[in-house]
Amino acid sequence: MLDYITNALVTWPAPGFFESKLLPFLHEKNIIRSESIAENLHSVVYVAFFYHAWFLFGKYVMFPPFAGHVTDKRKRRNLINQSAVHLVSFVQAIVILYLSIRLMLDEENYISVYQDSVSRVFTETRGTQIICIYAIGYFTWDIYISTFYSTLPFVLHGVISTVVYTIGLKPYIQYYAPVFLIFELSNPGLNIRWFLMKYAPSYKKFLTINNFFLMITFFLCRIVWGWYQIIKLCWDYYQIYDMEGFKPFDTFIIVFGNFILDILNLVWFSKMVSVAIAVLRKPKKE
Repeated sequence: MLDYITNALVTWPAPGFFESKLLPFLHEKNIIRSESIAENLHSVVYVAFFYHAWFLFGKYVMFPPFAGHVTDKRKRRNLINQSAVHLVSFVQAIVILYLSIRLMLDEENYISVYQDSVSRVFTETRGTQIICIYAIGYFTWDIYISTFYSTLPFVLHGVISTVVYTIGLKPYIQYYAPVFLIFELSNPGLNIRWFLMKYAPSYKKFLTINNFFLMITFFLCRIVWGWYQIIKLCWDYYQIYDMEGFKPFDTFIIVFGNFILDILNLVWFSKMVSVAIAVLRKPKKE
């Protein structure tokens, strides 16, 4: 089922006006220079609408029956909206992790293709293209939805992520497209924690177990894996910086953005540890 849906979104043909009106306009105005981006733009739109369909399902069908315990209309509406956002975040994590892990284990289409720094920076495959398409589609949707239902930092996160994966689709460092999305392994735990706190706060044992595994996955995926991969990425850039095709500005954006994210992950993890220590030191009620 997941294979069918994920394949359909990137194989459906573009609407007629894309070929006849939109793409010629974007090329004429020099808004899009990359043929890879132009050829996959309609798929990015399909992915964004796919995630918005999940948001609408959560907002109008799934969560209203569960939010009846909130009597204040404004608070109830906010709870439903935030629940729908977290539902999309959870679905996105499952989809992108499935695509990324499956690709990274593929000997023929990934492992044997990206053997050295040159291939990791410059080589493009359909598999890594698809990862970029799904990432851009989701983060584009995230910009839109965060504008209405979240705060400025989340909007900026969506903008930076969209820019980075759009650079990847040019193509540029497509090898790292699934690599950095392994961060999403901590996302299901974050969303489960939010749902438990909002809808089942009495399930304290389940919440504690989830928090424990959340901290482990966050540390391994976002700290250990994240810092290892950004060092590896910088080494790859160092190996090819004098070659034709090296993009200094795009390289700066990608490296700077990933360093900022890795530093933020350290800050967030330190806060998680501080909260955990405070909870453990809190005296139990008799």
